[in-house]
Amino acid sequence: MTNDSDENETAEDLPIWEIKNWLTNFLSAPHEKLGREGEVCPFVAPAMRSNSLHLETVTYVADRGWVGLVEAMHSQMHSYAGRNWPEGKESISALITYVRDMPDHHWPLLDEAQRRVKAEAVRRGLMIGQFHPRCPEPSAWNASFPVSRAPHPLFAIRRMALHDILFLHESPESFSEYDSRFGNRYSDGRSRAHLPQRFVDLYGSATRSDAPKTAYIEYQSIDTLLSLQRPHTGQPAEMTFYLAGQAKELLFKLVHEEVAAARLSLVTDRADEAAWNLRRAAIALDVLAKTWDILAAISPAEFNSFREQLGSASGIDSYMYRILEFSLGRKSEALARRHADVAGVTEGVYRALHQSSLYDEALGLLHRRGLLTGDPGEGHWAADARMRAWAHVYRESGPSNELFRFAETLMDLAQAFGRWRSLHLLLVERTIGNKPGTGGTAGVEWLRRSAEHRFFPELWEARSVLSPAAQPW
Repeated sequence: MTNDSDENETAEDLPIWEIKNWLTNFLSAPHEKLGREGEVCPFVAPAMRSNSLHLETVTYVADRGWVGLVEAMHSQMHSYAGRNWPEGKESISALITYVRDMPDHHWPLLDEAQRRVKAEAVRRGLMIGQFHPRCPEPSAWNASFPVSRAPHPLFAIRRMALHDILFLHESPESFSEYDSRFGNRYSDGRSRAHLPQRFVDLYGSATRSDAPKTAYIEYQSIDTLLSLQRPHTGQPAEMTFYLAGQAKELLFKLVHEEVAAARLSLVTDRADEAAWNLRRAAIALDVLAKTWDILAAISPAEFNSFREQLGSASGIDSYMYRILEFSLGRKSEALARRHADVAGVTEGVYRALHQSSLYDEALGLLHRRGLLTGDPGEGHWAADARMRAWAHVYRESGPSNELFRFAETLMDLAQAFGRWRSLHLLLVERTIGNKPGTGGTAGVEWLRRSAEHRFFPELWEARSVLSPAAQPW
């Protein structure tokens, strides 16, 4: 985007003249479809009279699309904050930016850019709105009236105002910014009495935990879940990367919940129930593996466009993943220490490190069934004894035996985990090659060593000692 101030415009510039006419004859006037009395925007006329409304121009670069528009919006927010507005008129000051040379079929990109920038603007105490001839934004007072339609594509920046409760009450993050600035107007009885009742109602619903919601939103906490996406750049692929990462964390938790339930079933000798939980866990790991397919669709150039914003953030510090690994039996004091002194995290990680794992309980079950004998010594039998016990299960049992079914379900889980790690290795190699990984890891080499690990190793080793004898069933 290139920027030209309004001082360089001439009276013959038709789009600028049409925008100024729109400001005067539409935004500064009442409208029968608005849904309330008064001007469409009650601040435009006072801002124009006090020289607190500036009109500037940026030139649209088609190759940059909405990413370029986001950059222009960021630049104009910075410009707005650095201006010397007329004293006493700061609250009604506005910067309107006309986007020159934007093809009409590109107008929806302006809507997308505003969506991407809005949260950041609100955090700065600003409001940013987009306008164009087909803008879909409805009036806050009459949803059937598309109030933000202008003769040409543009966006406007102004300070947050009291009436912005109309636009900020639905997002917890945005409402928090609003509340920090205007909450006192609602808590003070005399001020509150002079507020429109709709403002009071919206403020009340935003602050109440029992505000009306659909049963689905309430049950799944959908509003909270969908408010948690906060990419650090305007790069299109970062949202894909961000959401895939959050989806992985949720799936780690899902797998861990199933593994934890299976562990407790083993404690009480219910192997088939444990297998049922692990069956779901293995399916969830298959879904996890598909997240690498999503991320593989991000090109190296796209990833590099936002990689620096990750800083030291790395999946190696996923405490949910670490808890899951520990719960399956791969424990590491060194890796646990990465989560030491992390608020809300340390206790859960060290609990998983210290408690018996799923595999520990599986071996305990074999012991109670007479397949592992002698004193385990600190809860562990020799690796060779463990391997022989599993080999016995396969030699002497078949699908009708619960230990056989349980062993195969453990293998399903271990194989699914191994596949997930291998696909991770391939993805990283495909995307960043041999570059160092974030978080201080060695990148591909670290992942290659990790991919060679197998959960429940004696189950794998038992295959090597099975003979081609006839099946016993």
